[in-house]
Order: sequence, then structure tokens, then C-alpha cells
Amino acid sequence: MNKFASLVFCCLCVALSVAAVNAQEARRSAGQLLIEPYVFKTFDGKEIPADFGRLWVRENRDTESKRLIQLAFVRLKSTATQPGPPIVWLAGGPGVPGIGMARVPVYFRLFERLREVSDVILLDQRGTGMSTPNLECPKVSPSLDVFENEDKWLRAYTTMTRACAEHWRTQGVDLAAYTSIASADDLEDLRLAIGAERISLIGHSYGTVLAQAALRRHSDHLSRTVLANTGGTDNLISLPSVWDLLIKKLSYLASMDATINKAVPDMEALYRRVLDKLERNPVSLTVMDGRTKRPVRLRVGKISLQWLMRLAMNDARTYAGLPALFYTIEQGDYSMLARRVESLYNDFGGRSPMANAIECAAGWSDGRFAQAQQEARGALFSNVNLQWASDICKSTTLTKNASTLQPRVWSTVPTLFVSGTLDTNTPPFQAEEVRWGLPNSAHLIVENGGHETLPSGEVQSVVVDFFKGQDVRGRVVAFDRPQFLSVEAAKAQATAAVRR
Repeated sequence: MNKFASLVFCCLCVALSVAAVNAQEARRSAGQLLIEPYVFKTFDGKEIPADFGRLWVRENRDTESKRLIQLAFVRLKSTATQPGPPIVWLAGGPGVPGIGMARVPVYFRLFERLREVSDVILLDQRGTGMSTPNLECPKVSPSLDVFENEDKWLRAYTTMTRACAEHWRTQGVDLAAYTSIASADDLEDLRLAIGAERISLIGHSYGTVLAQAALRRHSDHLSRTVLANTGGTDNLISLPSVWDLLIKKLSYLASMDATINKAVPDMEALYRRVLDKLERNPVSLTVMDGRTKRPVRLRVGKISLQWLMRLAMNDARTYAGLPALFYTIEQGDYSMLARRVESLYNDFGGRSPMANAIECAAGWSDGRFAQAQQEARGALFSNVNLQWASDICKSTTLTKNASTLQPRVWSTVPTLFVSGTLDTNTPPFQAEEVRWGLPNSAHLIVENGGHETLPSGEVQSVVVDFFKGQDVRGRVVAFDRPQFLSVEAAKAQATAAVRR
């Protein structure tokens, strides 16, 4: 056979293979479930036998469209002799894959302990992770002046988000079908597919919003729920006052820490000064573009530090170096800022249309938005809602409608809330608003806890005991106060990170 004939034969084989796959997919039906053996691996190399499941569901149950999408999940089999209802893990974001999150050792430790109670199902929600389609955005480098000021940040963010949404729309994806309500119905389809009379849920951050949607729609088929770092109704728009108060808290704690209080006696005042400095005189910083592997020169202004702080407030592990970061900026040393901006630049991109669709569908009230705008005047976190300032929903042809706000949850399903006193994204009082409609609930408020409380072994013990049916009311967990780094230690840590 000559080369041309061989090429034709190979092309024909590929075409027939693709056609066979397409024909097979065409025969799929909503509710069809395939499960196969799987070896689940954590990021630290641990391996455990598991099941890998694929479930086909309708993309949009509210239209006549018969288009199907595929949900992926990993099932960790229970070690109990009489397992309880399966526990389904709902990761946050929206957009964080549940399977990927469970590979993180501190989270896997939780799921391993939960196997003492029931099967644990690690779900990649529709549009995420190993589910199909996965609505990630194509990776492109933003403009070099993206962090110079608010207008340029917003222009780049909006353009990239719109392009990402259009990319998936041209692939036939119905973005209007990616909502918390649709995902809650996915959970019910999953329950039916695995033949469970009831399931339990454990959600973190956005995962708690999804769990609430499930409580509204399918409460009769839920056994227990854990809501860790809870999002509430009409809380999509953040209140700048809540974020500013955390800066005050951290400033107070730093003022009592002998490691840093001599150099930084008032962190809040220092933060205001460096914001003013960067607003008056943006600086040029050289960072490494992770996509091209080449150095680039960025123009960095006030918005860069504000957005760094917006992200840093999500993770209490970042608090330690904040006073030193502000101190070095005021001294004209931008080495620490450059390292953080480098990560910010390489992670910058259009928002997943899955995440955007979910949040635009949830919407926000005009009153909430007006309150946030009023609080933003003079606030340190004046642009904490910048991603919504250009009405990003309309820019991607999604509809934000205040009428879609869901009613308060009412359910008698036993529920455990977990909150942290240093969490700005989902402060404890927000969980209490949700808890008002859940009479069979308890609230574990972790002193000095941030937005990530589930990795704690102490918190995990309470969660496991709750799923075992124990009364966990009155249990107390307190983390140590944040320990701040000296300027020298923080700079050394930043230098070591670059070398790695």
C-alpha cells in the first residue's frame, strides 16, 4: 500500500471511529449511568480504589431541547458495615471541580473520614472538571496595562469574559441552562440513578448555595446537610463595609504582634497610604508570563493591590505577609508586590460562563446593589463588586433579573453550619440568616477561621460526628490568631517561592 493509500485508509478509520462515537452518544438517554472501576489519586501520591461514574442529564429541562450533558463523579466506597445515605460533595466557586478539590490532601482527609459513615460521592457539577462540557476559558495573556487602573482592568475582564462565553455558545452550549436550580435537579437525577432513597450533602461556599437550592426543591430526599461558609439569598453583591471591617480586625491583631508591630503599628492606615501612592504613581514591574515563558513589563496601579487584597481575603493563610507587603511598598521596594502581581497576571482571564451563568441567574436586588454602591464611597474595598460594574450579565447576553432571587429556605432536614469569624466572603451572620428557616440546625462558629474551615482536623471531627447522627450543638473550635511575618521573613518567603 502506497503512502497516499495509507493516509486515506487512516483518515477513513478516524472518520469511522468518530462516527461510531457520535452514533453511540446519540443513543444516550437522560438518566443513563455508567460506572467503572477507578483509582483515585491525591496530589500527595495516595491511591485508593474507587468508582468513576458518568451520568447523562438534559442540559435544559425547561425547553424542548433534547441535548444531553454528562456529569462525572467519583464514588469512594464506605468502610461501614451498614453505610448511611451517600454523602455528596459540592465544591465552591462556582466552577471548582469537586473531584479535583478532593485530591488536595487536607480535603481528602475529610472524605476518607466520612467513609466511616457512608459512600462519599465527589461530584463535578455541570460545566466543571471532568464533566462534559467543561466550560473553561481559553488561556490568553491580558494586556500589559490591565492593572494600571480600574477602567483598564474592567475593559480587559469584560472583553475576555464575553469572548469566553461566545466561544462556548458557538459550540452549541445553552448557557441559560447553567443555574443552581438545574444543578439541584442534577442531584435528584443522581440520587435516582444510584438507587438511593435519600442522599446527604456537604457544600462549601457556592456549594452551600447549591445545597440550599436542593433543600428548596428536593428536601424530602435529603438526609443531612453540612453548609460550610454559607452563601445566602441576595448575597452575591458584597458589602464593602464587611470587607473593610476585616482590615480593621487584622490591623488590630497585627498591632499586638511583636513580630511586626514596630514596623507596622497601624496596618489599616498603612494600607490607605500605599493605595494612595499607587493611585498617584503607578509603577512598572517585570514579571514572568507563564504562557509565553518570557518576562513582561506591567504597569501596576492601585487596582492591582485592591484586587490582590480581594483575593487574599479568601484565604487566611495569606494574612501573615500582608503588613510586610504594605511596608515594602511604602519604602519603594516592590519585590514582594511583583511576585504577587505575577500570579495575578498569570491567573487573569475571562470568567467561566458556567460561573457567570449561575450568578447572573441568581441575580441581586436593586436594594442590595444600591447599599453596596453607597458603602463603596471612601471604602478601602470600594471596588469589591467591580466584576459586576459593567453589567457583565448583559455583556455575555445572560439575563440578570431580580425576580429570580430565591425565597428563604425552609426545611426540617438536620443541618450543620460552619463559619469563620475572619471570613469576609461568607461571614457568620450571613449563615444565621439562612439558619432562620432551618429549625433542626446547629452552627459551629470557628474563632479566627477564614473562608477555608473544612481542612481543620477539629472541624472535620465535628462534621463526621454530625453525619453519624450525634448532637454537635455546643461544640467549640478555635484557631490560633494569625501570626504575622517580619518584613525580613516575608521577603525571604517570597524569594524562596520564586526559586521553586
